[in-house]
Amino acid sequence: METQRILVTGGAGFIGTNLINELRSRGHEVVALDLLNNDRENYIRADTKNYRQMERAFDRSEFDYVYHLAAEYGRWNGEDYYENLWQTNVIGTKHMLRLQEKLKFRMIFFSSAEVYGDYNGVMSE
Repeated sequence: METQRILVTGGAGFIGTNLINELRSRGHEVVALDLLNNDRENYIRADTKNYRQMERAFDRSEFDYVYHLAAEYGRWNGEDYYENLWQTNVIGTKHMLRLQEKLKFRMIFFSSAEVYGDYNGVMSE
């Protein structure tokens, strides 16, 4: 298998951290991107809702794949911090799509049941 250069947005979160560990165990070169201050190797501090920060992140390196996990979640965010949720989840994803269009990397987008809203039945995908 060919080694891929991969960026994981939301790389400091629970799913992002585990995904990075798995991708590295498979021999890929992985860079995490998140909002948190972090001095670990292969980490970029940037905010997906800030297009210039994202451009600079991509100026540092070329990526074959981007796993886009960066998101705000939870009902409290939607109700109390709607603007931040909108900026991160919608505008941040729009920025990733624009960069994908420009740079031609492959993107894998993650989401959750949050996008479905309240539902009492069994969901199928």
